[in-house]
Amino acid sequence: MTTTSSQLRDMVREILREVVPQKTNGLAAVESVRISNDADLAGFVQRVLTAQEAIKAGRLRFTLGAAPIAATAVGAVLQGVITEQVIDRHAHAGTLHLAADAVITPLGRDRARKLGLKIERRR
Repeated sequence: MTTTSSQLRDMVREILREVVPQKTNGLAAVESVRISNDADLAGFVQRVLTAQEAIKAGRLRFTLGAAPIAATAVGAVLQGVITEQVIDRHAHAGTLHLAADAVITPLGRDRARKLGLKIERRR
């Protein structure tokens, strides 16, 4: 089963609710977290692992940051050469909408397949 970005975000929220105390004494540091790709997720996990004591003690908590503008664009049509990096930036979409003249590289197509993304070409 392929896990989508929204499912990953839901899992992160659930973990945060379990780990971060709901009531703090007002002295907790708050870090905004934005997870839009695998590297962001890995970085967040590493941060949680290194700050376990502060999190448990209520000195540190996390909030989800705003999604990047590209992540909120609904139905954005990708143009030009679609590489692995472009695919990674749009991994949250679930479906990639390509312009009629867009070219997807073989590695880009493999990345999209690995992420479980559907590819639709606009006519």
